[in-house]
Amino acid sequence: MDFSLPSAPAVGAVIPSRYEATSMCYHENGKRLFVAYEAGSLLQAIDCMSGSAAKPALKCEDERIHCLEATHHEECVLIAGKGSPTVPSNQRSAITYWSLYDNKILRKFRGHTDQITKISMNPADDTFLSSSKDRTVRLWSAQSAGSLAELKLPGDRTSKDPLAAFDCTGLVFAVTAKMAENQGQYLHLYDARNYGVGAFAELKIKRDDIEKALQSFVSVSPDQLATFSHADFTSLQFNTSGNKILAGTDRGMSFVMDGFEGTIQGVFVSTSQRPAVSCFSSDDKTIMVGNEDGSITCWDVETGSMVKRLDGHPDPVQCIASNPKFAQFASASTQTALWTW
Repeated sequence: MDFSLPSAPAVGAVIPSRYEATSMCYHENGKRLFVAYEAGSLLQAIDCMSGSAAKPALKCEDERIHCLEATHHEECVLIAGKGSPTVPSNQRSAITYWSLYDNKILRKFRGHTDQITKISMNPADDTFLSSSKDRTVRLWSAQSAGSLAELKLPGDRTSKDPLAAFDCTGLVFAVTAKMAENQGQYLHLYDARNYGVGAFAELKIKRDDIEKALQSFVSVSPDQLATFSHADFTSLQFNTSGNKILAGTDRGMSFVMDGFEGTIQGVFVSTSQRPAVSCFSSDDKTIMVGNEDGSITCWDVETGSMVKRLDGHPDPVQCIASNPKFAQFASASTQTALWTW
């Protein structure tokens, strides 16, 4: 993906919606894009080849979809939502395995007792990870309802909700959680084939390291420095090479970290104070960051310099994702745009 080309990327298609998107992901074959809308409990499947909705948006009653993940089947997704306010909170936290082909729920995965924060599908098999505000991470198989394993955060060492994500091979997964007393973030790496023995790498991203990185990579005031260094992680993603990790925060800031040592290699600040909206390009060379004014800033991963600013959305960018197979990425607010080369 060459962002230096004057006319690339350009919007190839725009798919409108009544609601703001809350979650978005591509299928692994790159031909389908799935977009979820919390306000309407809707899910839309977009044909990335034609740039049009593959079928009318489907409604999952009362789910208020917050998390969305594609499975290996092109017509099936995993979703989690905030649930109906009329249902007790400990019953709203199931993960739904949904067939879009015939609009049927294939399975419910129950076990979490609070809102799901992330779902991550293993690219190698039918297992997936979920993390929750109940301070646990669970491993599941799409073929059975019960969880295969559960990791509980130690209350004396951590203060915030975990996030978990598989790398591009499915052989490694990462779990991150905030340290107690705002001291930084834990980043633990696990062997997916032997997770029972514990993490093979227990890394720490200390608050001092975050502050030093901020001072090195971006120009911030003392007040901004304190605000950003106390930010909570809200998203977690490996690049396709598996050697870097992108973490978004609730203060509109994203970090790029070494995937083996956890050292901060870049900091990217958006114009938004909402949770950061960012992703790697499929060739790992660029990070796209969505902004409050509807623009997208594109940053070179190695140099940290901005290579392009894209304007197109009339509203704040809510979601962004990179196509794993084709020269395309998608961004969404109330409109979903497909950017192509």
